[in-house]
Amino acid sequence: MTTGLSTGEITIRHGNGRMDRGLVLSRDGDTMRVAVKGADDAALFTCVHGTWISEDCEPVEIRFAYFQRSSKKPVTEADCICSKELAASLIRDLFRGDQPQAEGDSAFGPVSHPLPAHRIV
Repeated sequence: MTTGLSTGEITIRHGNGRMDRGLVLSRDGDTMRVAVKGADDAALFTCVHGTWISEDCEPVEIRFAYFQRSSKKPVTEADCICSKELAASLIRDLFRGDQPQAEGDSAFGPVSHPLPAHRIV
């Protein structure tokens, strides 16, 4: 059975150090068919006890692109700091609970001016 999470770009590292890029065409349980860049035919890989094995019975390391770390800038403490006013408003809303909001109010209190954009982590 093929699922959306099982398809995508992969990197295949062979025992001799060679790296290939590929695209998962299908995955059914522990078997995966991959279109390898530069190859004429799709390759078949089977996972045996947690190790991917090629059709040539060679163990390979497969890295799925959606699991690889992105090159985005790491989140810093400064990214997580908001104004005292916003913090007080959020705390007040926590204590207020599900009380109905007055017209023109948002979850952060009366809307008199737009709040600065804050990065949510």
